[in-house]
Parts: sequence; structure tokens; C-alpha cells
Amino acid sequence: MINGYPTEEELRNRIINQLGWRGPTEKVALVWHGYLTALLEWGLIEVQVFDRLSVLLPHVGDKELYELCTDEPLSPERERGIDEFLSKKKK
Repeated sequence: MINGYPTEEELRNRIINQLGWRGPTEKVALVWHGYLTALLEWGLIEVQVFDRLSVLLPHVGDKELYELCTDEPLSPERERGIDEFLSKKKK
């Protein structure tokens, strides 16, 4: 049973707070990427909200996140595409 939905503002504030307490660590990023993915999968946030909140976090586990969401392993082509996308984001 769902007891209310988190708003984008609430999630943003929680992410920012935890980043302030712990820093942009891999652990914080992985926890939040997983949490946001679960909210997205269950239809509690929209893709646009997921995207806006995800940019607050370090890029960690992007390939694993893709596999989780698609329930299949990455093809070599898709893996190269993710690598290229991430290299452009770092510039």
C-alpha cells in the first residue's frame, strides 16, 4: 500500500542533504540511483523527474543500471554507446 508519493522537490532536497553530509561518493550515488530507479519502475516518478534528479549524482553504475532496467545484459554496441555518452558528459 502506497502512503503518498515523494515529490521532485522532496527528493531533490534529500539528495542534496545526503550529498552534503557524505559527499558525492560512489556509495551515495549507488543508493540514490537504485532508489530513483525503483520509484521510476513503480510509476511513482516520471522519466523526466528521474533524469533531472540523476544529474545531481556522480555517474556510477550506469551500465549496471541499464541492465537492471532492461533485464538483459548489455550488448557490446550498447556498452560502447554508454561509454561514448559518458565521455561526452565529462567534457
